Parts: sequence; structure tokens; C-alpha cells
Amino acid sequence: MKKSFTIDSPGRLHLGFMELNDANPRVFGSIGLAITNFKFKQTIQLNKDFDVICDDKSIKLRIEEIIKKFSKNYKIRKCRLTVSDFIPLHKGLGSGTQVSLCTGFLISSFNNLNLSIENISKFLGRGQRSGVGVETFKSGGFIIDTGKQRRSISPPQKLIDIKWPKDWQIILITNTSLSGLHGKKESSEFTKLKNISSKYAKENCFNLLMKIIPGLLENDFCIFANGIQKIQENMSEIFYGNKNNFSNQNISKIFKFVREKKYVGFGQSSWGPTGFVFCENRNKREEIFNMIENFIELKKIEDINLLKVRGRNFGNKFLKKHK
Repeated sequence: MKKSFTIDSPGRLHLGFMELNDANPRVFGSIGLAITNFKFKQTIQLNKDFDVICDDKSIKLRIEEIIKKFSKNYKIRKCRLTVSDFIPLHKGLGSGTQVSLCTGFLISSFNNLNLSIENISKFLGRGQRSGVGVETFKSGGFIIDTGKQRRSISPPQKLIDIKWPKDWQIILITNTSLSGLHGKKESSEFTKLKNISSKYAKENCFNLLMKIIPGLLENDFCIFANGIQKIQENMSEIFYGNKNNFSNQNISKIFKFVREKKYVGFGQSSWGPTGFVFCENRNKREEIFNMIENFIELKKIEDINLLKVRGRNFGNKFLKKHK
């Protein structure tokens, strides 16, 4: 009897760090949200040799590297891994972590290695700064992690996950011609951060505790959106030198327009090039979506894709099949 295992896990938005001063004993501390419309889906089954089937060459290469690493450290059976859906790489949607965790989890399950998600994350080098990707894989929803001790190699622990209110909507704004920072370039940007003022951590933690969390729990969109906006402004000041700057000019132009219309609750996921606008309900989403669409057309802004998504309140889906 042949068996196959299939798993899918969600894309995510990374919404900011609480503490970026590396001189402190505990750093980072992240917030993020699992979203619909983007997922990584993969199936594993016994095969005569190791084989990876995937339309994206970069993702295929990553999976092949993961197989090699497992083969060197564990006794695993030869298998075929087939990717039927994937999250675009380097768009600020968390593709890298989901590729690693889905592949690692499938290999562990298929070979009865009994590795925990935390052990897989550590083994494959995920969660080095943020725990959002690991925790969205596990539970979905709105994730807050504890940060980590300086120089720790373990993924940050989840502090809390909160269900995303069902009425709240999201608009994604992506520059299709650009990629976000990753790999060595990303690491380099973090090493450049020096003498970060303590005011940012104080403001970020205040807005998280007194605005974002109660806004989610009490379904108060206004207070939630204001908290998100302040943390996004602080991230922009730290990384780009100005609270109104983002990773690319086209996104910055659109957000300048949104700001002038007195909306709050928008920003950039991770290093971009994907931005987001949170909306209180479906009607408000349609209003803002149409407004942005008309602005893009009027200003002839190119290479921008708009997409309507929602929060996803569950993590990975794992299915075993016997044929």
C-alpha cells in the first residue's frame, strides 16, 4: 500500500519589530498575520530516487538543499516532493520559512523522525530573528512573539496568537518588478543598525500592549489601526530614515496619497515590496481599493498589483493518504 503526505501552510505579513537595539540582552520581538490567497502546498511520496517537481527553479533548489541536509544527518527514504502551490519568493510574504517548514515536516513525518517544528526550524536555520513565520505555520492568526536572547540560535517563542476579526479586510499592494532584501543583504542591513534610541522600543511596546492587542480582542479597528501605524512609522524611521519612506518609490507615492486621505493602518510587510492596508469592513475595503486604483491610473504608476485578501486563522493543513 503506497502512502503520500500533503501539507499546505499560509503566507504572512510581517508587521514590525519591538526592539532593534542589539546592545540589549533581548532583541527583536515580532508581530505578524497569516493571510489567505497565498499558500505553500507540497506532497511527498516514495520514489526510486530523490526528485523535486516545482515550477519555480529557486524554490526547487531550496528543497533539494533541504533534502541533502536531511540525508547527511538522518536516514531517510528516497522520495518525490511535488509542489502544487507556492508563495512568491522575496515579496515580503514569508515564502522561505514555509518552504523550509513544509519540506522539513513532510520529510520528518514520512520517515518517522518525530522532529518538532521548533527542532526543524533550528535545523534549517529559520526563525533567526522573528518567530512569526514559524508560528503562522503552526496556528495562523495574529502572532506576537517574545523576541530572543542576543545571539541565541533558537527561534523566538510565541507570546500569544489572536484570531483575526472576520469582518476586517486587507488590501495588498505589490511592486511586481522588485524583490525585497534577503540573505546576506538582509543580514547586512541589521548589522548596520547602531545606537537605536530606546524611545522606539518604548513606543512599540506601548502601542502593542495598549492599542493593537486590545483592538483585536475588543474588535476596535480604530485603536488597532493607530497602533499598527505607529509601529510602521518607527520601522520606516529606523530602516529608511523617515517615517513616510518605504522600500520603493511607487509604494511610497501610494501611501502618501492614502495618508492624505486620513486613513491609518497601512504599511510594508518585512522588506517589501508588498505593502498592506487594513480595512474595517468589506465596504471600506472597496472604497479604499477603488480610490487607490484610480490614483494609480491617474498618476500612471506602473508595475503595481492590488489584491484583496483576509486574515487566515489556522496554520498548516496536513493530510495523509494511503493508496
